[in-house]
Amino acid sequence: MIKSINFQRINLVMKKPFKIALGTTEFYEGFFVSIETNDGITGFGEATTTPFITGDTMGSIESELSYFSKKLAGEEESPEIVNSKMKSLMRSSKASRNAIDCALWDIIGKRANMNLAKLLGNHKKSILTSYTVDLVDEASARAQAKELLNQGLKVFKIKVGSGIEEDLRRVRAVREVVGDGKMIYIDFNQAYSVKNTVRISRLLEPYNIEFIEQPIASTDIAGLRFIRDHSEIPVYADETIFTPQDVSEVLRREAVDGINIKLMKSGGISDAMQMANTAKSFGVPVMIGCMVETRIANTSGLVVALGNSAVKYADLDGYNNIRDDPVSEGILLKNGEVGLSSDLPGTGITLKDEFQVK
Repeated sequence: MIKSINFQRINLVMKKPFKIALGTTEFYEGFFVSIETNDGITGFGEATTTPFITGDTMGSIESELSYFSKKLAGEEESPEIVNSKMKSLMRSSKASRNAIDCALWDIIGKRANMNLAKLLGNHKKSILTSYTVDLVDEASARAQAKELLNQGLKVFKIKVGSGIEEDLRRVRAVREVVGDGKMIYIDFNQAYSVKNTVRISRLLEPYNIEFIEQPIASTDIAGLRFIRDHSEIPVYADETIFTPQDVSEVLRREAVDGINIKLMKSGGISDAMQMANTAKSFGVPVMIGCMVETRIANTSGLVVALGNSAVKYADLDGYNNIRDDPVSEGILLKNGEVGLSSDLPGTGITLKDEFQVK
């Protein structure tokens, strides 16, 4: 049974600003959340702000966590029950619901004395992950790509949205740096029109692009279908996908070739697993992505990626641009793949002393 839900506001310095077509993130701000049960088990979660995608702000998250902490005390430690109750209490909640849902799943794993990736399906031990070259000029793109290559990365995500010519120069620069053997995909963050997406997709073909992600406005499902029908490069949806119902709708309409699930966008592990299973029923691959997050949230995303067979791709690099690491154990990059640093129960993470939730 849930005894208490506690949360603490956290601000962290980033190594550099992170720029995409929708906006720029210059520093990390979010909340670390802990849930304690009546018999002393503690689970951890995280809620971060990405207002131009999820609509969540520090104020809205704090208000929601405060409300949930009062309303959920005494509830059974059931992600299914609590997730349903949170949805009924607060329709707008996403990041705050994610933090609580992930903390509950952490508790479930600890109570079972089993690592959460095993509990969720134990499909793989590690998965290749992309790291991002953000919306920068050509010279900076070359520098970022070289730095990532030196870290052992094998998959590269390139942000676009500066216009066809400049975006092509950025893609060309990265391909020249990483060579022909590395995977590249392109993330538009809704920056293009349908017409220009079709145009640039043809111009991108020589660069061996794995897929293009969310090229147009999130609400334009018909446009996604048109692009898919006229592009040789597969099309993935991201900002179009928030709920299991969204997955069903875009796949029923055959609008995309794959979907990007982010726990901070979907509201936690519970809905993310349902979304992945829905995609699996359509025979469509899944990518598990992230926002600018610490290893707390990225580890929760990783256990879904490792547990579910529908997950083919991972974009779990949100923690890489944050200077201070608040946890020990959890997600670990090695030879271009991410896996768990230990087989500890739950997500396996432990908050360092200076980041304990009080």
